[in-house]
This record gives sequence, C-alpha cells and structure tokens, in this order.
Amino acid sequence: MDTLSNVYIREGGNLLSGARLTPRTFPSQYKNGVSVENAPQELGDTRQQEQIKQWFVLRVAYHHEQAAKDWLEDLGFDTYLAMHDAEKEMNGKKKRVREPLIPNLLFAHATKKEIVPALAAPGNAYLSYYYDHFRTDADGKNPPLIVPDKQMDNFIHLTSIDNDHILFVDRSQCHFKSGDHVVVTDGDFRGIEGRIARVSRQQRVVVELDGIGCITTAYIPKAFLRVKGK
Repeated sequence: MDTLSNVYIREGGNLLSGARLTPRTFPSQYKNGVSVENAPQELGDTRQQEQIKQWFVLRVAYHHEQAAKDWLEDLGFDTYLAMHDAEKEMNGKKKRVREPLIPNLLFAHATKKEIVPALAAPGNAYLSYYYDHFRTDADGKNPPLIVPDKQMDNFIHLTSIDNDHILFVDRSQCHFKSGDHVVVTDGDFRGIEGRIARVSRQQRVVVELDGIGCITTAYIPKAFLRVKGK
C-alpha cells in the first residue's frame, strides 16, 4: 500500500524521497504538488485545475481517523494523519496513548477530479469536506479547505518529530513577538519555519495552518533561530 510515511530525515529536515507518492486509482497527467492558487495562468481552465494535486482537509467521524485513513489508502490515495503521544487516565491509572494531534481531521493529497467521486462513494462512512469559512466561491458558498504545499510540508516535518511538547493550539493562545518569520537552525526542530511566539509561557516557533489552527515546537532558544532572509 502506498502511504505518506510519518517520517523525515533529521540531518536535513527534508521529507524522505518516497513520502509523496502518486495515487494509483485516479492517475493525473500533471505534476504532483502544484496548488491551484500557484498554478500558471495557462492552467486556468476548470478542467485542468481539477487535475492538479492539492492537500484537501477532510472532516472525519468522531474517533474514526485511522479507519478513514485506511479506507482512502485502499482506494490508492496518499494521506497524512498527524499523531502524538498523550497521557490519559484509564481506570484510575495514567497511560500513554497514541492519538491524532488534530482530532477529526485527515489530509488527502489528491486532485479535485479524484476526491469528489471518492467522497460520494457508497463505501464512504467516515469523510466529508472541511470547508474554508474565510472564502466564498462564485456561488457564494464556502469551498473545501486546501492547504498550500509549502505549508503542508512544514507541518509534516514538524509533526514527524518525536517530541512530547509539540502542541496544537488556537491562534489566540499564541502571543507573537514580532512579524519576523524565522528558521530553526539547530536541535531536533532544525529546518522548521514559522513565527516566534510565547505559548504556554515558553518561546516557541509556530507553524500556522490557515483555517485550522497553529502547531508549535517545544521551547527554542534564541541562539537556534535565524530570521528568514538574513
């Protein structure tokens, strides 16, 4: 089964070469990883745009993230489900459990031409679009939310790092220190790009997913930060 693996190369902070694969069920004639908003103007035709691969955000039925991921992958789609370890109390005892970092959301790398029939399929008991509530289309409706490729790559990189202090928070919980965008230059989070903010009383680098929320690193010392462009 072709799956987007939840791993990265620590030395360079890059995704493994096999991390983004081409779905087998609905082949596309266009290059992977080109979002509609960044597509060349000559691809403005609706039919062509429907064949450009993008990261769709999908809403998942409660506690069915893994089942939904498996179902989509059985159809040949590449998916990403950010996971983390959390401490839970069960029967009076504290246990560490593996669970989704962002509950009820799954990311699918697909074209619009591929994802529409999949979500309408009779076997789909788990998934629906997660809509972009900050935009409207020509009909005045909210379109499905799509995460730009660069933003998604940064998000995958961050959530692939094994660290208990990575948090998913609302933007209101981030006290941004400046407008500077920074790159982490050392430590486990090397290569992560984002903005400096105080979250849970610590200086962290924040990666924003438009329309969803913020994912933060653990504490990052100032010596490990470089302002982008400098």
